[in-house]
Amino acid sequence: MSLSLKDQLLKAGLAKKTAAKPAKKKKQPQVAKKNRNKPSEVQLRTQRAMLDKAKKDKRLNELRQAEAAAKAKFAQIKQLVDSAKLDRKDGETSYSFTVKKKVKKIYVTDEQQKQLSRDQIVIISMGNEAFELVPKTVAKKIAERDAKYVVKNTNTEAAAPDQDDPYADYQIPDDLTW
Repeated sequence: MSLSLKDQLLKAGLAKKTAAKPAKKKKQPQVAKKNRNKPSEVQLRTQRAMLDKAKKDKRLNELRQAEAAAKAKFAQIKQLVDSAKLDRKDGETSYSFTVKKKVKKIYVTDEQQKQLSRDQIVIISMGNEAFELVPKTVAKKIAERDAKYVVKNTNTEAAAPDQDDPYADYQIPDDLTW
C-alpha cells in the first residue's frame, strides 16, 4: 500500500509530528458571505443599462403610437373631405384668404363665393397648397378631430373690431375681392 505524503515525510524524518497535524481551516469572515449576496459593480451596470433601454423603448413605443394615431386621424379627415368636398372645376371667381399670415387664392363659382361670405361653407387645408371647400357641418366634424385643417373665415372674425382700430367705422363689404 502506498502511504500518504504526510506518512512518507514522517517516516523519512523530514517533518515533525506537530507540523504534520492537519491545519485547521480558517473560518471565512462573515463579510465575505454578505458580499456574495451584494451585486457586483458589473451587475449594477448591466441592470442600469437594462432599465435605460426599457425606458428608451417605452418612449419610442409612445412616439410610434402617437404617429399611428396622427395618421389615423388624418385618414379620417381625408375621408370626410373626399366624401363632402364641393366641385370647383367651373370656378372663375378668385377668392382670397389668409393662412399663417400669407394670402392664398382659390377659384370658386359665384354661388360658392356667396356661401363663403355667409359662412355656409368652409375652406379646408389639406397641406401642400391643397385647399377644398366643404359644408360647415363637415368642417365641424373635421375641427373635432384636428382644428389645424380648418381655415378660419376672416369675415366671421371681423365682426368684433378692436377699439383702437382707426378704421372701425369703415365696414368691408363681403363681396370685395382683393
